[in-house]
Amino acid sequence: SLKAGREWLWHQPRPDWLWANQPGDNFGLSPQAGIDECVPSVSSCQWKGRAIPDHGEVWFQAWTLDPEALEAKVLKATVALTVSPLVFSRAIRAAEDGSFIFDYSLENTGPEKEPYIWCFHPLKNIKPGDRLEFPPEVSSLRLNGGLGAPISLGDVWAYPEPFPGIRLDECITPGMPGEVCVKGFIAPLKEGWAALVNDGTGDRFEVRWDPLSVPYMGFWLNRGLATFHHVALEPATGIPDSLALAV
Repeated sequence: SLKAGREWLWHQPRPDWLWANQPGDNFGLSPQAGIDECVPSVSSCQWKGRAIPDHGEVWFQAWTLDPEALEAKVLKATVALTVSPLVFSRAIRAAEDGSFIFDYSLENTGPEKEPYIWCFHPLKNIKPGDRLEFPPEVSSLRLNGGLGAPISLGDVWAYPEPFPGIRLDECITPGMPGEVCVKGFIAPLKEGWAALVNDGTGDRFEVRWDPLSVPYMGFWLNRGLATFHHVALEPATGIPDSLALAV
């Protein structure tokens, strides 16, 4: 952000932090930088006899850019999934208020209906003084996994303070300091928005979406796993992370 003078999106603290990936690569050993699109599943699973890879079938691929859309100041690109009979498209354009609008489409090229999960997956830097803002309706978080903290699948934590002095909205997790991360879901939502803000600097990174078509939000907070520190607020069409379990 030029206005904030801040790089919102996280990348690894190493000079070669961005490199190409291939089908079958381990997402945990990938760049993990910036924003990924997870479709048709977030976690690896077996579905219709297909082996769906971790974080879906898009993140390791090169996309096909639409040059005509680019002439119209729209960054539009398309990618065919490698396992599922689906073609994913995303178009990004700037709005007059300074925000960016993301438009999506998903084409089924097969003869049958194809259930899917889509999840927006932006890893954001955590700076001193950062805090999270969610709609007032958010009062709990259903856990889907994590490390280094007292977590069982399906646990429900109060939000924002699941344990005395542990403030998730201040990007604090149980088990800090150490290798700790938390993944959960907030659902369903009547208001589709979430933000990372800093009162000291006035910085604000807000994501808004239509809760009628995207009723859920994934929440990822890493405070030390692999020495990384980042947070992700993830609008999602289905939960949990596995397409097979979600269906």
